[in-house]
Amino acid sequence: MNSSWRAEILAIFRKEWRTEVRSLSGLLTALLFSVVTVYAISFAALNTKLQGTVIAGMLWVALLFSAASSLTRTFLAEEENGTADLLRLVARPHAVFWGKALFNIVQCVVTSSLLSILYLGFTSAPVPIPWLFGVSLITGCLSLAGAVTLCGAIAAQATNRSMLAAAISVPLLLPLVALGVSGMRVSLGDGSLSSGGFASVIGLIGYAVATLATGPYIYAAVWKT
Repeated sequence: MNSSWRAEILAIFRKEWRTEVRSLSGLLTALLFSVVTVYAISFAALNTKLQGTVIAGMLWVALLFSAASSLTRTFLAEEENGTADLLRLVARPHAVFWGKALFNIVQCVVTSSLLSILYLGFTSAPVPIPWLFGVSLITGCLSLAGAVTLCGAIAAQATNRSMLAAAISVPLLLPLVALGVSGMRVSLGDGSLSSGGFASVIGLIGYAVATLATGPYIYAAVWKT
């Protein structure tokens, strides 16, 4: 990647960062949703000892909806605010996708880390394999950010863009959730590394690579239409 590509990607990332700092719409939406979700789950599980699979499943529900409610906005907001045409004049489609995907990855890691800390604190869930929990969380964030960014990029120019982005995301996110829950439950003491821990992490890495590698080309095709 030459210096001009890096400069465009960093410029898009800085634009997204400054926009988010001014409005805090995406971050606040994700955090508020996360806090409410964690509180509801912890209240429902009050004084109940949950298995690792159930804990991982409920945590991934919170992670999934937190990401879906905020990360698609990076592309959809451009069309709603009327700045998409200007963006097409000053940057190439691959750089736009990578810049927005990079911002979504950072935002997803921050919100998911805070959400996980709150969730584990409220539920008092033990984490026998903390390194696997961390790896599963980071690779899950990469996969979530890649998939949701791709959905937002595809649906950005549609009339009912929000509904289309949600519809497209369903088949992409279902296998991702299965991999995420499978890896995280092992870190919470339900299962063994050989029975699904390593395989799930490898699957999440492959999923992230697939979405982030193909996303720029798909968005470039949509960009030209």
